[in-house]
Amino acid sequence: MADSGEAAAKSETILVVDDEASVRVFVREALTLEGYNVIDTGDPIEARRLCESQPVHLLLTDVVMPIMNGLELAKRVEAVSPTTKVLLMSGYVTNAAKGSGRPLVAKPFKTADLVKMIRQLLDSRSAFRRPTPPPAPKPGFGPV
Repeated sequence: MADSGEAAAKSETILVVDDEASVRVFVREALTLEGYNVIDTGDPIEARRLCESQPVHLLLTDVVMPIMNGLELAKRVEAVSPTTKVLLMSGYVTNAAKGSGRPLVAKPFKTADLVKMIRQLLDSRSAFRRPTPPPAPKPGFGPV
């Protein structure tokens, strides 16, 4: 009997973006076995176009890539597809990635850990909350 995560996976599309073909193949096969519809590319520009042309529930992108880094790709995808959730992956955990506020999985990762993290993100209301400005100070408080 399939659990609710497996049932939901049947209709969810994950876009995997990594400049290493072996990583894309591994992740695509693992997520396909879990029931997800998986699209993969090594080209961040193509990835953005894919997000413009079809529903993508989650973008799983490498951070360090030659054409465009994963943080820039995430920002561009969020601009054209605000409901797409983002999970960064990297063998090099950079300060920029840590400071982005987006979830990050370190390579190498265990398949079970990746699948669990993806399911949690897809089930969450928001995978990434963009920073909001601090509330305005209330009158009468603070320096005069």
